[in-house]
Amino acid sequence: MKVVTVKAKPLDLSDSILAQGEYREQFLAQPEAQNPRVEVTGCVLIGSDEQLQPLSSDYLCRNLRKNLLADESTTSYASRLSYLLDYLKTQVEFEGSDRDEALLSVSVGRLEQYLADLNKAGLAPKTVQGRDAAHHHFFHKYLCKRFDERPPFREDNPYADGFIWSGKANALGIVQPCSMDELEQLILHAEWERERCVIQAIYDTGVRKSEVPRITLQAVRDALNFQRLLFITTGDVPPLKAPYCPLHIQGSKGKKNQINPRITLVSRTTLERIEEYHKTPLYRRFAKEYPTPEETPAFFNALGEPYTKKNVEKLFERVSKRAMKKGTIRRQISPHKLRHGGAYAILHSPDLGKDYLDRMGTLMKSWGHKNPETSEGYTLIPMDIYQMLAEPNSVMRTKASEMELLRNRTTKRIRLGDKK
Repeated sequence: MKVVTVKAKPLDLSDSILAQGEYREQFLAQPEAQNPRVEVTGCVLIGSDEQLQPLSSDYLCRNLRKNLLADESTTSYASRLSYLLDYLKTQVEFEGSDRDEALLSVSVGRLEQYLADLNKAGLAPKTVQGRDAAHHHFFHKYLCKRFDERPPFREDNPYADGFIWSGKANALGIVQPCSMDELEQLILHAEWERERCVIQAIYDTGVRKSEVPRITLQAVRDALNFQRLLFITTGDVPPLKAPYCPLHIQGSKGKKNQINPRITLVSRTTLERIEEYHKTPLYRRFAKEYPTPEETPAFFNALGEPYTKKNVEKLFERVSKRAMKKGTIRRQISPHKLRHGGAYAILHSPDLGKDYLDRMGTLMKSWGHKNPETSEGYTLIPMDIYQMLAEPNSVMRTKASEMELLRNRTTKRIRLGDKK
């Protein structure tokens, strides 16, 4: 099965089979025929035989159009429902099922068996729990629910007593971060300075890949201006330069597509590296398309467009493959591993708190963790043990000094004629 999700996508119905095919007369009699250019918002499941799955698709479209779930959650739930439907079609009682009518009669026992099989197959407990949660939402909020005068599609709710799978998914494992050596190799294998700025910024700010497009030119300026205005001296004494600046992040992970704003501490040298990129003709050429700095993205891709989540993913795939081919790293590095690496850098930076507990508070606020347990995932290697694992007689550098060294080693000049 495949999931198709669109939001406010322009569609010209005058080119559709409705306007050109055997149903032309009926279409012309509809109000839509008077203005065939429309915007489409929806999420649908389509089977391998190109058949629409009507129940699932109606549920998904309702969530997407009314923002009942975040957009990412709607698409994720669509995938989880598709896995369940693929499974049901392999069972004897649903062999003749072409669409998703199996959901009208699937039993609690069959759902229990499906989830148990996933667990036996080695899927992570959190993954199994996620699928169970998607099924629960579908039955509770759509299939077994009355809407206005319409009776529910199904009277008996297999999730009437709550979640079906009883396994636990809250066991914390040691977070696998990106190391400083891996970070440097990723940056060195990025061809352009604008890409190198993005990679260093993700590590230093802890932004998620979905948050990169929402960092603006004004946000970078405000962060640098904060420390420039705050730390002013008089006389012959040079102005103080604070090692960190507060950067405003329009955060993800909000309910129903809501933005979760937060302030993160970012090394001044990283912001200055981005500022140098902003001064180049390359950046200014693309930035002039935007009316204000508040609307101007801090980073542009090779086409002069704002980065998307997919652009960020592709960037990391590309530079990881180059570094692995050269033998300088041994594994694929995802953007989220940089978020983990930046978190460890905060916890191990002696200037960001007088003790580990202080630095944990800084991490929670900067990374936007709502639950303390999320931050505690970084404490499974206690500080004293971590120091024993470090090289003998090594000096613990601050996060800011590490970023300064990284910048000095990896900055690449943007030439006047560069187009990427």
